[in-house]
Amino acid sequence: MVQITDLFIYPVKSLKGIALEESMTALRGLQYDREWMLTTIDYEFITQREIESMSTIEVSIDSSALTLSSKNNTKHNIPLDSIKSEPIKASVWGDICDAYDEGDDVSLWLTSVLGQYKGKSLRLVRFASQGLRPVPSKYLEGMEAQSAFSDQFPYLITSWESLDKLNKGLINNGSQAAKMDRFRPNIVVKGIEDLEKITSQNFSCQQSGYSFGLRKPCKRCKIITINQDDGKIDNPKEPLATLTSLRFSDEINGAFFGQNAILLSTKNYILKVGDELSIG
Repeated sequence: MVQITDLFIYPVKSLKGIALEESMTALRGLQYDREWMLTTIDYEFITQREIESMSTIEVSIDSSALTLSSKNNTKHNIPLDSIKSEPIKASVWGDICDAYDEGDDVSLWLTSVLGQYKGKSLRLVRFASQGLRPVPSKYLEGMEAQSAFSDQFPYLITSWESLDKLNKGLINNGSQAAKMDRFRPNIVVKGIEDLEKITSQNFSCQQSGYSFGLRKPCKRCKIITINQDDGKIDNPKEPLATLTSLRFSDEINGAFFGQNAILLSTKNYILKVGDELSIG
């Protein structure tokens, strides 16, 4: 039996995530997931690949505001219903997206906390509700799917079995075990081996009626070398090197962990920790 053990959203791309007991699906992933993003003043996206300490900024969200908190206990609130200026064009992985700049106050706060990037101040942008960023059709198998500011897919699913396998390899190599938060999943499951090798199969919850299509094993980058508690890199080679050597996926080159997925419905559902899933 496959079961959901954890749910996470990351309202601001590359800042800390929020653990949830339940979450609603939406057009572009779980509600509020990667709806905001840090950019340069030229609206080019920035992640932990560029500024590792982004991992230290905590995020909370309620019906009225998005709140950012730094490790030195300063906070900044962004009202969800703030009056927007004219939309801007923000770039993420070559995609040009309609977005709204959240203003100078949060720009000053972020730049004071994280510093400039290549001499440029930081901006916070929000994906426009009317914006379109479709998942490439070659992964959809006739379905439709969109994302906001995620790397490409609206959902990322990982498993505890894969993490256990990785950590055994790391310990055997004399390296420290990795925590799941380095892999920034939306959905964490238990009860399945070799998740990375079951591309094109579906996870379905009979009780709630939803299904996810697994579409592409997730190729990993520098971010998994960053300690998500303090933003530091203790070993720039790990866990990437061990993950590469263990060959989780049948893909030829790279380090893979988890599966990128799409929701196989235009209807929205409530996902809950404890939901049981079948594979088919």
